[in-house]
Amino acid sequence: MATKLELEEYLYRRAIDIIESTDTDDDKDKLLFQEVWLPLADLYKDKIVPPGSDG
Repeated sequence: MATKLELEEYLYRRAIDIIESTDTDDDKDKLLFQEVWLPLADLYKDKIVPPGSDG
């Protein structure tokens, strides 16, 4: 299993690939949100959501 750092590196590389793609800006926004920002937030949700909350 990949470490948190390896997963984070993959997500950032994926973001670069999306940004450099020939897709429309709207498509890029959707892809970045679905394939990068949501997984990245999930990866670090323990730092975003205070301990003991239902988030």
